[in-house]
Amino acid sequence: MLPPEPPTELTLPAFDPKALARRAALPLAAAAVAVAVLVLAGGPLHAFTDALKRAVDADPRWVLAAVGFEILSFSGYIALLWLVGERATPRMNLRASAQVTLAGAAVTRLLPTGGAGGVALTLWALRRTGLESKQATRTLLTFLVLLYAVFLLSIAVAGGLIAAGLAGESTGHVALAAGASLGATIAMGLAVAAALVAPREGGRIAGAAASLGNGVRDAAAFLRQADGRLLGAPIWWAFDAAVLYGMLNAFGAPPAIAVVVLGYFVGMVANTIPLPGAVSGGMVGVLLAFGVEADLALASVLSYRALAIWLPAPVGLAALGGLRRTVARWGAEGEPAAVSAPAQPPASAGRNWTPGREPAYAA
Repeated sequence: MLPPEPPTELTLPAFDPKALARRAALPLAAAAVAVAVLVLAGGPLHAFTDALKRAVDADPRWVLAAVGFEILSFSGYIALLWLVGERATPRMNLRASAQVTLAGAAVTRLLPTGGAGGVALTLWALRRTGLESKQATRTLLTFLVLLYAVFLLSIAVAGGLIAAGLAGESTGHVALAAGASLGATIAMGLAVAAALVAPREGGRIAGAAASLGNGVRDAAAFLRQADGRLLGAPIWWAFDAAVLYGMLNAFGAPPAIAVVVLGYFVGMVANTIPLPGAVSGGMVGVLLAFGVEADLALASVLSYRALAIWLPAPVGLAALGGLRRTVARWGAEGEPAAVSAPAQPPASAGRNWTPGREPAYAA
């Protein structure tokens, strides 16, 4: 499952601390009012008040561990972007990859783009390195295929284990687990089919299938290289999911790991919907379906979302300024004298093509 194709241009907003404070004031005030209402109302809202009580009694050791998990998850994203980006252009080195990743996190969290803000910023940065539009888009698509292959595989495996009764002490909707596993498996099968079928000329569907097929073939070529930075994809997802697991431990007893994994990844599907609370609602819904107490699910998911949103945001804003300076330096330097081979095989290459082995070509 890939996000929609992002725009090729993105104007970075100027960082104004006062404006950011004004933007944060309203949601903070609304949160304070909501907390007061929940505490005073009781009755039907007891699950929310119980969740607040759990938050007060949270185990600080697991909270600190969750913070560490979130930091580690970003290291995986940076490593994978470094691998794919550097094969297309030497300008996308470790430092630039870190700036793009962290700045993208800030853009995604502060702009209502349904999760596409970071993708758009990454494409913008790739274009600014000197890559042509098609090459930058294909490089980004290869990166996303590698990243979301782990996403879909995790849903397929976790859902399959639960449906088969092999996930330990987990009770709940077997149909939900089986359906999620089947959906992820079908999505992976369609992606592989797009890579195996010869591209055809036609409308948008044919063009999208051809682009996806190119991305899958390029990703397979990277996998054959067995570069250690490929572990960045599972590290990104595993440690971010570990934040949710840590919060469940901080507030109570977590369910089976397969249930946590399924709840996390199925909830993340809602990240494509630009509505507030979509991800949290999806995660809570899956956890409730598998017998997790309502107050534990609410407290854990809301705390996970708070860490995932607000922990990277300040660092990301600082990285955004650094990225703007990096892009300005690239512009002053002009086009690079030589650019590494693109992350896609030339037309004459056969099935044995591997990324990064062709000679450099003139920009």
